[in-house]
Amino acid sequence: MMSANMRYLAVDDDPAFHFVLTKMMTQLGYQPPVCAISAVEALKYLADPHEQFDAILLDIQMPGMDGIEACQHIRAMPHHSDTPIMMVTTMNGREFVDQAFAVGATDYLTKPINRIELQARLGMLDRLVKEHANARSLQFAMESMDDVESFGFGFEDAVTLPKCGSLIDYLALENHLLTLSRLKLHSHTALAFQVVGGASLFKRLNRMEFLDCMADVGSAIAACMKRQTFLLAYAGSGEFVCILNRAHPVDMLELEQELSSELMVYDAVYDSLGLPMLEVRIGATVTSGLFSTSAVKTMLGRARASVRGQSGYPMQFMAG
Repeated sequence: MMSANMRYLAVDDDPAFHFVLTKMMTQLGYQPPVCAISAVEALKYLADPHEQFDAILLDIQMPGMDGIEACQHIRAMPHHSDTPIMMVTTMNGREFVDQAFAVGATDYLTKPINRIELQARLGMLDRLVKEHANARSLQFAMESMDDVESFGFGFEDAVTLPKCGSLIDYLALENHLLTLSRLKLHSHTALAFQVVGGASLFKRLNRMEFLDCMADVGSAIAACMKRQTFLLAYAGSGEFVCILNRAHPVDMLELEQELSSELMVYDAVYDSLGLPMLEVRIGATVTSGLFSTSAVKTMLGRARASVRGQSGYPMQFMAG
């Protein structure tokens, strides 16, 4: 899908913002967005079966229903469960961004907007829309018994998992971390999970079955994190990365036991299909260095590296 054909819904109570956004998007080659001046009006648009939107820009701080509550309502709509939602906030409102991600936001944009940042953010949403379209095509092909392998993806690809609302896209996770100050990033930890034998599962299963398997694992991990504020994404290669608040350390032994218990729910199903029981390895908790010049990539990379080839979970360490 070309960006020029994408349809956006912009939700903000400030008419001046709508004017500036519409002008910038038009200059960048996008269609003018459909504008709603409140969350209630936006939900009416989204509930209308005759209105189709590819992505949503949603202001966080609005009178009445705010953007965080609106995001929850949008995610509860089956046809918008994975529609990219970019939250819009002022610099003073960035404290609400983590809350927005926790209820299903995809990315965020800071006011006042500038053309370069807007172009980059919309470009990311374009890629997510295409990825979600591919996932839906794959689902349709599976349900209609077509050749699902024609909608192929590689084992290493950080694809969107179906019916797994607790996860965000890996690209969105990276972008969120990149917008944090070094000090704020340092207050987070990254924890990686790896499906043992994931490569073998990828070879053995068709593409939709593999995605369903990874979605089962993602749901199990998310269930274990319900007492934490977290962001979780599938990173490809049978690996997941979870971002946690460093002030609330994870009891690794308790996590391992709880995750094993959550995965046992799927044992009967996998046994009936002749598949091995799900086993997930947990890596180290990794933090970023305050003076790293590539803190996010290093932090995520070392979190994933820590889980590879480990028989258990190692101690915490810092990413350079």
